[in-house]
Amino acid sequence: MGYYYNYAPELNYWRFRSPKIKKKMTAAVVADLHECSFGDRNCRLFDALDEAAPDMVIIAGDLIEAGDGKSCRRTMGVLRELTRRYPVLYGVGNHEHKVYDSPVYRKKRKSLDQGLKRAGISLMRNISVDIPDTGIRITGLDLNRPYYRKVIRRPIPKGLLNELLGDRDPSFYNILIAHNPEHFKDYLRWKPDLILSGHVHGGIIRLPYLGGVVSPAFRLFPRYDAGLFREKDTRMLISRGVGTHSLNIRLWNRPEIPVIHLEPGSKSEAVRLNPK
Repeated sequence: MGYYYNYAPELNYWRFRSPKIKKKMTAAVVADLHECSFGDRNCRLFDALDEAAPDMVIIAGDLIEAGDGKSCRRTMGVLRELTRRYPVLYGVGNHEHKVYDSPVYRKKRKSLDQGLKRAGISLMRNISVDIPDTGIRITGLDLNRPYYRKVIRRPIPKGLLNELLGDRDPSFYNILIAHNPEHFKDYLRWKPDLILSGHVHGGIIRLPYLGGVVSPAFRLFPRYDAGLFREKDTRMLISRGVGTHSLNIRLWNRPEIPVIHLEPGSKSEAVRLNPK
C-alpha cells in the first residue's frame, strides 16, 4: 500500500505573493520523471496536469535518465506533448548535465538534442527567461557534476553563481530552477525570491515526523527532502518528483506535481493551499 510508483501524481497547490509580481501566473513543476511512465503515453501524468490547468510547465531537471546511453525517444515524446499543450521551460538536472558532459552518453545526447529540436525548446543552461507582463524572471542553473557528488557535499564557491548567471536584477521576482536542494545556503548568496528543486525524490521512503529517509547522495534523513523551506527573504520549494531510478521504489511517498500560483501582493508570503 505504500508503493506509489505507477499511480497518478498528486497535485499540491501553493500560493506565492510578492509586490514584484505584476500579473497572476500559475505554473506546474515537473521534476525527476526519469523516463518513467504513468499509463499509456503517460496519460495519468497529463490528466494530472490538465486538472491543474497551469499557464506553463516548469521542468525542474531529470526528465531523462542518463542510463547506459540509449535513446530517450519515449521521454522526448512526452516533452513534445507537453510543449503542444503548454509553454514549457526545461531546467537542467544532473542527468541532463551528465548526458552532455560525458562521451559515454553519445547516443542519448543525440536523442535528447533531436527531441529538444522537435519540441522547439532549449535546455535552460545558465540562462534567464522573462515572463511578459508578470514581473517574473525564471533562471535555470546548470551545475557541474562535482556539485552532485555522493556522501560528501562540495560547497559552491562564493561568486560562482554570479559568474554563471550574471547579477540578479532585484526589480524582478526571481525564480531559480536549481535541481539539487542541498546547496540551499549557497544559492542564498544570489538572493532569488523562489528556488524550485527536486533531485531527492522525497527521500525515497517517507516516515511520519521524520520525513525522507535517504537522498540520492546516500545521506540519511536529508535536511532538504520535500516541501517548503525559508531562509531570510528566499523560499525553496522541493518537489518529491514523479519518477524513480536505480532504486525503483517509493514508500509512503506518492509522486508529486507542485502547482504554484504566483500573485501580486502587498508583501511577500508563501502559503500551502491544500492540507497535508
